[in-house]
Amino acid sequence: KVQGEIRKRFFCTFLYYAAEKYCLMYTTGGKICLRLKIGRNLKNIMNAVVLEKIVEMFIIMMGGVIACKTGLIDENTTKKMSNLLLMLVSPLLIFQSYQMDFNIEFFYGLLWTLLASIIAFIIMIVLANIIYKGDDHRLSVEKMSTIYSNCSFIGIPLVDGILGAEGVLYLTAYVTVFNILVWTNGVWIMGGGSDLKSAWKNLVSPAILSVFIGVFCFVMQIHLPEIVSEPVQMIADMNTPLAMIVAGSNLARTNILKSLKNVRLYSVSFVRLLLFPLTSVAVLYLMHLEFYISFTVFIATACPAGATTIMFAEKYGRDARYASEIFTVTTVLSAVTIPLLSMMSVSLLG
Repeated sequence: KVQGEIRKRFFCTFLYYAAEKYCLMYTTGGKICLRLKIGRNLKNIMNAVVLEKIVEMFIIMMGGVIACKTGLIDENTTKKMSNLLLMLVSPLLIFQSYQMDFNIEFFYGLLWTLLASIIAFIIMIVLANIIYKGDDHRLSVEKMSTIYSNCSFIGIPLVDGILGAEGVLYLTAYVTVFNILVWTNGVWIMGGGSDLKSAWKNLVSPAILSVFIGVFCFVMQIHLPEIVSEPVQMIADMNTPLAMIVAGSNLARTNILKSLKNVRLYSVSFVRLLLFPLTSVAVLYLMHLEFYISFTVFIATACPAGATTIMFAEKYGRDARYASEIFTVTTVLSAVTIPLLSMMSVSLLG
């Protein structure tokens, strides 16, 4: 039974095997694409690809841990690398994902991703408000941590490594919704309701600007000349290794064992890493979207808690140390939950 389609680049050896066994091979824009009927064997292959890419990224992360422990990079260097990633590398990666021939299917896919992202956030916000009630000062940090994942810092490298440029293109829709909500609903959660007007200024970030510029170029079919596009792509390709090295460096400076002893963190991790991703998978399954769209939204919701909560906690006088512990524990546990949930979601969403 045909359940969907996947377009994916493969190694040459598997390319010929897949072409012979499953598919009709054709070329679009000079790139070889495959239209594959998803059967049991192909799902197993996709599971293997997902697991392999995630393992590769965590190996790079361990390189960041070693670099920090041996003194090759320090906290100041890590902050500068993080700024380089967020202000230059990731925006260029996002922009480059739109540098393709206009395809009405991709455009509609972007709109469907936007809709799916909005629905996912509405559900997470409603559930978080139900789960986290009371006067405990830590509840706002827990609510913020569970709703807003590390969809840019971890999500973009994961999606880029697994699905490539098309996945990153769809992820920009989720990131756009994320940025709008985190600077409105997120500010409200952390007790900065009076600061909402100034919060809108933060929406004009390189990542958001790269989305709008990229969409404009995509629709108007404005392509960079090769002499410019090639170096831009080289910088964009730094995104995954740089992000994983920075993440590893941050983990290396955290007392992970002490954080893992805090029992309350596991309930927050359950909501962030299991409840919300599984809920999103159920909703995406009912929506019957294209695999690339549904899997991209799933990856974004499956990411660990974002560092944005730490920055907001410091700004609005909340427990920043507790926010750091949530960030650390969910990041460590996501090494297990993301591969497991990814393999399950491939079977359901494929």
